[in-house]
Amino acid sequence: MKRCENMKSSKRPKYRLKSSVVRFLIYALFFVSLTIYGYNGITNAIKEINYRDTYEYKLTSIGYSLEDTTKLISILKPERLEEILKEEKYNELYPNIINQKYFMAKNFEDYVTYKISHAKTSYEDTIAIVNVHADKGWYELDLNSKTEDGYLVLVNKFHHLNKNYKRTDLEDINLAYAYADNKAASIVIENFEQMHDAVLNELNIHLMVNSSYRPYEDQELIYNDYKNVSLKYADQYAARPGYSEHQTGLSLDITSLEHPGQKAFTESAEYEWLKNNAHKYGFILRYPENKDYITGYNTESWHFRYVGKDVATQIYNEKITFDEYYAYYIEK
Repeated sequence: MKRCENMKSSKRPKYRLKSSVVRFLIYALFFVSLTIYGYNGITNAIKEINYRDTYEYKLTSIGYSLEDTTKLISILKPERLEEILKEEKYNELYPNIINQKYFMAKNFEDYVTYKISHAKTSYEDTIAIVNVHADKGWYELDLNSKTEDGYLVLVNKFHHLNKNYKRTDLEDINLAYAYADNKAASIVIENFEQMHDAVLNELNIHLMVNSSYRPYEDQELIYNDYKNVSLKYADQYAARPGYSEHQTGLSLDITSLEHPGQKAFTESAEYEWLKNNAHKYGFILRYPENKDYITGYNTESWHFRYVGKDVATQIYNEKITFDEYYAYYIEK
């Protein structure tokens, strides 16, 4: 009997020991959980405090979307972001600028400056004007045309060729396609002949090249004739020597046997055909309607420029000028 009692009493401490371990583990787990929860809470609080000090938080707090905020942060330096924050309210100027199709980060400040001083100008036009440097005023920049760009070389009222530049692949244009003494780059002649034949087949109209390659000296004579009236008059109707596309050997002044006069040609079926189909042969209407604030020239229905089929098609589809194309896709 005593043996049984001893056996029972010897087992009880073990039971109590097990219960103590369980209680200890429960308490320990509770305190560990509490510590972790407290640590996470403190960590999250610190993160929240740090986040409130970021440009993302500050800009979104005054109304900028997260997407626009991300763009602004990637584009601007901290000191410029601070200036925006000092305005203390959302300014639609910045998102409207950075979300334009042809926006370039390097021109951000120039866009802002131009738009503020030309409030009635659309954002789209603001982007185009600044990209092609037209915010500077015609001939105010003196930039050398990059002849290494081949048939994508840009010549306008900011980019010029030197006096001695002349392509090495100039050829006489056959008199079946042009009036006398016309030359152009061989690739231009080849594609113009194909375009000429297409117009003849479709419209029974004979396109003719009226003017093509023109050396520096010839352009100088033309410009000086206009300049005898006044400098303003000359710059309105002629390019300065070195600034004429005709020196590239890539431009053609086109008319037709049936409508040789400028006015008649402008109102002709062949002009409409060229506007809609010239890109298929690598040509663009260089100075289109209502784009003089970008090109610096009034509409010239006769002036077509060879840029290659792919680029001409892209320019046609995007409804932009060669100046805009060059600024965004080549000059960058």
